[in-house]
Amino acid sequence: MDMSWLNRGEKIAGVSGALLIVIMFVFPWFAVKLGAGVVALPNERTRDAWSSYGFTDVVLLVTAVAAIGLVLLAAAGRSRPTLASSLVAGLGLASVVLVVISIISPPTLGFASGPGIEHSRKIGVWLGLLAALGVAVGGYMAAQEDEPSSDP
Repeated sequence: MDMSWLNRGEKIAGVSGALLIVIMFVFPWFAVKLGAGVVALPNERTRDAWSSYGFTDVVLLVTAVAAIGLVLLAAAGRSRPTLASSLVAGLGLASVVLVVISIISPPTLGFASGPGIEHSRKIGVWLGLLAALGVAVGGYMAAQEDEPSSDP
């Protein structure tokens, strides 16, 4: 495998995909803080992406694996995988939309909203948004670089 054969978009998508996997499992994405009226002592329970979502986590994982697969596919052969680049860009865009929706309306994490229960966003959701955006931009750039030029 020759990694020097990769274009800039493939590199961005691959690195962003690998980071997205790490961010999904290492960083907390959402938290629920239970106030004094709910439990005896105030406490906060955090969740990573995998345990916060029901469907979005699968889309994020498929997006990250597709971005890494794009890099492996491009590094293995001398042909440019245009369809794969477009697919990665589309999955990246879908992931960005799903993460933005969860930022606007965070998951309840099994706790209903009410007095003394505070739902919050943690650093992982913001890093995940950046990584998903990197996959989308990298896939788009790779697809643009794959197209043959129309110069005579």
